[in-house]
Amino acid sequence: MYRALYRKWRPRTFEDVVGQQGIVSALKNQIATGRVGHAYLFTGTRGTGKTTCAKIFAKAVNCQDKTSPDPCGVCSICKGIDDGSILDVVEIDAASNNGVDNIRDLRDETAYTPSACAYKVYIIDEVHMLSIAAFNALLKIMEEPPSHVIFILATTEIHKVPATILSRCQRYDFGRIKPEDIAARVSYVAAQEQLELTEGAAALIARLADGALRDALSILDTCAGVSTQIDEELVRRMAGVTDRSYLFRISEALHNKNATEALAEVAQLRQQSVDMKRLCEELIAHYRNLMLAALPGGKALLSGVAPEEEAQYLQTAEGIRQGESVRAVRLLGSALEKMGRGTDQRIELELALFALTETPQAAQQPVQTAPVQQQAPAFGQQSAAPFATAPFAAADPAPFAVRQPEAAVPAAAAPKAAAQSAASQSQDLPPWELDTPPVSVQEAREMAKPADAPIAAAQQPEPLPWEAEPIQQKEVPPPVEQVQPKRQSLAAPAKGEPPQPFEPWPQVVAILETRDRQLYSHLHKSRAVYDGRRVLIEGGPTFRDFIRVNKESQEILKQIIQEVTGVRCGIGPYVDKSKANGVSHTVEDTLKELAAQGVDVVYNDK
Repeated sequence: MYRALYRKWRPRTFEDVVGQQGIVSALKNQIATGRVGHAYLFTGTRGTGKTTCAKIFAKAVNCQDKTSPDPCGVCSICKGIDDGSILDVVEIDAASNNGVDNIRDLRDETAYTPSACAYKVYIIDEVHMLSIAAFNALLKIMEEPPSHVIFILATTEIHKVPATILSRCQRYDFGRIKPEDIAARVSYVAAQEQLELTEGAAALIARLADGALRDALSILDTCAGVSTQIDEELVRRMAGVTDRSYLFRISEALHNKNATEALAEVAQLRQQSVDMKRLCEELIAHYRNLMLAALPGGKALLSGVAPEEEAQYLQTAEGIRQGESVRAVRLLGSALEKMGRGTDQRIELELALFALTETPQAAQQPVQTAPVQQQAPAFGQQSAAPFATAPFAAADPAPFAVRQPEAAVPAAAAPKAAAQSAASQSQDLPPWELDTPPVSVQEAREMAKPADAPIAAAQQPEPLPWEAEPIQQKEVPPPVEQVQPKRQSLAAPAKGEPPQPFEPWPQVVAILETRDRQLYSHLHKSRAVYDGRRVLIEGGPTFRDFIRVNKESQEILKQIIQEVTGVRCGIGPYVDKSKANGVSHTVEDTLKELAAQGVDVVYNDK
């Protein structure tokens, strides 16, 4: 059966691991010095060697050949781990075994010693997929495992692993593999598989892999299924990569402020079934490359770019300002975020591209209002003086002063004239001046009188039309303190005495009728006692079930008791022990009732 290239060429020793020299050196030193830990956490993106290093480490700690930290690969232990015949190295997929029962079974198995190896190694892949209960079950055994157990956890999403697990592991971060390292490894594998791979095709595969060697080998495997002679054209065709010149055409149209050409290019790409969200991501990366290419020495920052594209970026960046590229990245990033919320992807992309064809000054220009005057005109007059063009021009010290009209206005016509003058003023004043306080009633009276009319000291002013009918004042309710219930004092029973009747209880029930009708229906025929600390209520089993689950009714009842007594008391149920067994009275109460009815009662003093 044919084996995929990424499985066939998976590294079997530390020396074969690509791009993780720092981590490999640390693991080899631990094995060589005998300082092997009990728990490791490998994190990083896909295809960077996490599971591979875990398997190599599991073989290395159990290898019978101790002359080198690398596993020998020829002893019975190494061969048994490779072919799966030795069960002391267990690989668990946490994505499908994420329940607490799976971890409990694992925890129970750790109690048994290894059958053939020195250590039992548990490799838990995608550990972030475990449930909270499973993490809790794993926590204790990871903190204090048996001396023969080693845990190796692997994950691509380290932020989902609880901090309690992280603190008990040695953490190693696997970085993305460099494109040149991937290209070298792909070329080596192609040579071993008798494939003719061009240097350009290897570099293109390395860029498409985006730091994941497994993805690079999968692309090579796909191309090998078509032809043994692999060039860039075949890699582009099999990987679904098209010519990226459309990105330069769109950015050139946006730079020339030609929105029609840019949107036409987007429409043509959409007709070719290009995903709009993917196009937006490519444009963000495109403008990022333009921004980096414009920096001094930015050529070294253009990682993962083909040589011909690199030259084109350097040439295009000379005519585009960095601020333009930064603005494009921000607008396209905002559009990409809105696409994730379910909005129409094409519309969001087109809006972002159209905004890029506008100048930043035009996009931020506020809406212009009608021409305004430098100084507020007098009532009934228009002013032709234009408002100062400077935004903070000096103004009249009193621009809103009300001026006295030259001609007298009759008293009856004063409101109408004031309304007309206010209307004319609202047409000339800027919007922020319309909120100035209106003319007071006293000023209106003064304006309504002739200029030479004497004002008598004792003369009452004639009421204006809107003052013809006096406003009737509503009756003010008495202060709250006058309707508060009269507080009653509480007398606590003596020590050892039974609870005393709670005298204010009828008043509490009366107030409760207006506050909580449902609770009142349970307590309107009840009684209560006071034990010095709590008010114990004899309300029956129905009341006890109701008050136990209704916290709001409990608080209402406590507040009413505090209003009546002035003391914050707790509440609780009360059961009369004399009635607990169906006896309505004690024997002493019965004898007293018989004596009150004239029956001779003989007490036995013995």
